[in-house]
Amino acid sequence: MPAALVIINPHAAAGAAVQVWHSIEADFQRRFGVPEVVITQSAAEIPGHIAAAAAAGIRQVISVGGDGTNHALINALVHHNQAQPDRMLTYAALPAGTGQDWARGMGMPLHARAALDWLARAKPRTIDLGHVAYDDQARYFLNISSAGISHDVVQRVEKADKRRPWTFFNAAVAAILRYQPEAVTVRLDGEPWYAGRMYIIAIANGSYFGQGMYAAPMARIDDGWLDVLVMAAVSRPRLLATLPTLYNGTHLQNPAVRVARARRIEIDCAAGRLGMDLDGEPAAGQRLVYTVQPARLHILG
Repeated sequence: MPAALVIINPHAAAGAAVQVWHSIEADFQRRFGVPEVVITQSAAEIPGHIAAAAAAGIRQVISVGGDGTNHALINALVHHNQAQPDRMLTYAALPAGTGQDWARGMGMPLHARAALDWLARAKPRTIDLGHVAYDDQARYFLNISSAGISHDVVQRVEKADKRRPWTFFNAAVAAILRYQPEAVTVRLDGEPWYAGRMYIIAIANGSYFGQGMYAAPMARIDDGWLDVLVMAAVSRPRLLATLPTLYNGTHLQNPAVRVARARRIEIDCAAGRLGMDLDGEPAAGQRLVYTVQPARLHILG
């Protein structure tokens, strides 16, 4: 029986994920045993691979890709584990994408071989997930979901010919120069918290997003809470000046930034559907209802 199911996203990091896997495959086999390896072309294929692996007795699934790969895999994995609790799989990730924000927040080295060493020492644990219901859809997210200008940024990144270390920053600057802040009302655990125009609201299970932005320094993946951050509408020059502070967490000292923690976050947009992202994957909805899902995922970490 294979030691693990390894799912590789061939599109992650502009196609580099397959090469990353080949560079560490021999070391992986020495540490974990021979895996079942699949290269997916779309997220729709993942549930079938998980079901087949579980039926074969595999109890561990490892993603090789970026934050988008993680997002697709954990959604399929949660549904599988809920439907077949006697065939539950544990999740792990080897970073090979552009952003690598989940790995960064976990304290995992971003170089593949060092990350493999880290994973070999990791222990099983359970962590929280975020969940969002919007319009007639619902998704889990592993790391961070945000709404507002981040949707514009994600779309710009998706259109980039090649993603480089500065791609997200450049996309953020370009978005700031054109984005019009949207009016929202936000309730935390049933109580009014924010009403007005804003640039971004982030709902954080993990700490990093946007290729290294330290958005939620206080967030913990196993504390039963989601951290909430909103950046109120300010002038574009002021927002541009705030952008670099996102990389070291000092944006929390900005009076235009509000932070809180909650188990349920309700966001309503007055003007219609609000663009958002889930672990960097774009989506949109008029009413967004976030909830924390405590101890929902078994991982190595």
